[in-house]
Amino acid sequence: MEREAFGQCLGRALRSSQVRLVVFFVLTWLGVAGLLAFLLEEGRQQAERKAEADALGVSALLEARLAGTIRRLQATLEHIAATLPPEAFLASAKATQGEMVRRTLILHSRHFPEVDSFRVLDAEGGLLHASGGRTGEASVRDHGYFRAFAEGRSNGLYFSAVEFDRSAARSVVNIAVPARFDSGGLQGVVVARLDLTYLAQWFDSVAVGAQGVVSFRRVEDGSLILRRPFLPERVNQPLVNHPLQQQIEAGARSGTLRMRATLDGVERIYGFHRLGDYPLYVIAGLATDDVLAGWRHSCMLAVVAGLLLFLALSLALVRVLRAGAREALTARRLQDSEARYRMLAENSHDVIWTIDIPSRRFTYVSPSVSDMLGYAVEEVVGRSCDAWLTPDSALRFGREVDLRLRRIAAADPGAGVLVSELEMVCKDGEQIAVEVVSSYLLDEDGVARTILGITRNVSERKAAESALRESNRQLHARIEEIGRLQSALQELAVRDSLTGLYNRRYLDETLEREVSRARREGIPLSLVMLDIDYFKRVNDTYGHQVG
Repeated sequence: MEREAFGQCLGRALRSSQVRLVVFFVLTWLGVAGLLAFLLEEGRQQAERKAEADALGVSALLEARLAGTIRRLQATLEHIAATLPPEAFLASAKATQGEMVRRTLILHSRHFPEVDSFRVLDAEGGLLHASGGRTGEASVRDHGYFRAFAEGRSNGLYFSAVEFDRSAARSVVNIAVPARFDSGGLQGVVVARLDLTYLAQWFDSVAVGAQGVVSFRRVEDGSLILRRPFLPERVNQPLVNHPLQQQIEAGARSGTLRMRATLDGVERIYGFHRLGDYPLYVIAGLATDDVLAGWRHSCMLAVVAGLLLFLALSLALVRVLRAGAREALTARRLQDSEARYRMLAENSHDVIWTIDIPSRRFTYVSPSVSDMLGYAVEEVVGRSCDAWLTPDSALRFGREVDLRLRRIAAADPGAGVLVSELEMVCKDGEQIAVEVVSSYLLDEDGVARTILGITRNVSERKAAESALRESNRQLHARIEEIGRLQSALQELAVRDSLTGLYNRRYLDETLEREVSRARREGIPLSLVMLDIDYFKRVNDTYGHQVG
């Protein structure tokens, strides 16, 4: 029961337009936020994939340059070892062979700006010839690369550990090949001293970011040859249990790796390449902070834009909800008002109607039309208004409508309402007098399209007015008759009925009035009495009229 009640309540809530709008807004915002998060995550992954490609590309670029240089060096060293005469490796022949060998070494060194010098060692590790620097330095017989040749452990190209040349104040790596007799014995060693300062310029020229790193290492144990930024204390130090070194030892020739460096704690995306078949590899690492700096900036802008969008949408939603609430309130008021007016219209004895002006046809008629004219509503709606008027009334009504429309078009403020008295024809043929109050309703363009009217049956009022007018006429006639009788009665009261002369009563009234006037105006007043002898004989003989 509770679940059904909750479902019904939820259904009613979802049917509410405001709730639907809020749900739509929430879903839209969640969709936008989800899309934004997806795009940001996709941007981050794309930035990381690009960083992997960039790191791999930088390491490939350095590998190509280093491998090319070493291949050229190997070919040059092998060529020198194969073409020098056997006497060039003997200390006893230094006086006769020295100048020729030195010129040969200088000639080759001109093609290798990254090489500090080319050197030739005898079978005991002593320095015999050099393209630059001093000869007669201490023997290198204890150096690892020389022992490897002397003991027969290596017959090919050999890379020494990093050495610091104090005389030149630079770090070098000795790249050496042995010169052997046909019997296999060691005849001597040809060495190229690779200048790491020059290689550092290569490393500095690649763009790996503010916290990026480039390093050059040995395959067998990961010993550091060169690193930018430079860490002198880590030179020749191996990588122990390092994931990248483990991949190299497992045979990987190139690849990428993301990890946090143990040296400085910076997380980087590394790309590495092994230098051909040489026991060396190069690493390029891009710091994730550098890689994602642009993405974080975009992320911040996106978050700010999202928040601004959320605020804007929220404000818009609030305004829409408020407008919707006002509209709903207005709609409820309109519904209530319409219900009240419809109730009044349907229960009013007057007929309320609307007419479409262009067609002059009824578009609405209240039910009271059946009581007034005897027609049903369906018989009136859609019919011309002239059908229910007498010809004279239809003509007058048409002229009044045309006149009102012209006045409305002329912006006459008093043309919107008209009161007319017309005659209508009932269904049974009876004619009734009606009073019509019509209001002209304007559309958005100010053009009258509809007439709203109220028709009231005034036949009884007209009859009452006619009866009242007749009663008034008769009353006025009687009043006039009474006036005449009163005047005659007044004359009879002050005149003698036989002679028509004023009598004693008139004399009393007149004398009193004249005495008052004489006193008021201060004028004399005379009263004259005549006694005519034998006047009675005249009256008796000729009558009172002659007398």
